[in-house]
Amino acid sequence: MCKCVILGKGISGDRGIYTCKASNKFGADVCQAEMVIIDKPHFIKVLQSVQSAGDPATLQCKFSGTKDITAKWFKDGKELTLGPKYKISVTDTVSVLKVLHAEKKDSGEYVFEVHNDVGRSSCSANDEYHHITFENNVATLKLTNVDLSHRGRYTCQAKNESGVEKCFALLFVQGV
Repeated sequence: MCKCVILGKGISGDRGIYTCKASNKFGADVCQAEMVIIDKPHFIKVLQSVQSAGDPATLQCKFSGTKDITAKWFKDGKELTLGPKYKISVTDTVSVLKVLHAEKKDSGEYVFEVHNDVGRSSCSANDEYHHITFENNVATLKLTNVDLSHRGRYTCQAKNESGVEKCFALLFVQGV
């Protein structure tokens, strides 16, 4: 049996073992081939940027593709590794990056990259659309280029040795 490998352009339903039988008045011969399709990694759900000063900022990405897939996280072009600042988890289809105790200096471009033998894909979240300021005891979150992914409940939390105070705001997005 021989193996036919299709890289990236096949249809997964075409996988399997194919048999070719040739016959004539002198006899018959049979040949079999296995079709294997190797898919380039691709994203099912791309990154969404989240910034929560003081709490872990979480970025999650869902992906698919033929194993073995290698996954990496980058911030401003530098690869991130597991440590006291970053918690990284990866399963067969999901990766989560937590930026522990997120601060303003943690803003930047976060890129998630997956690759296998066929190719690579990447997606990014850039905090250039989220501007957090704190002036005259007033915290402000300014969102630019808003789309439906920004809708939801936003929390502002102030914390010191005397305690914690929180306030909430709901953001509705229309006409996008």
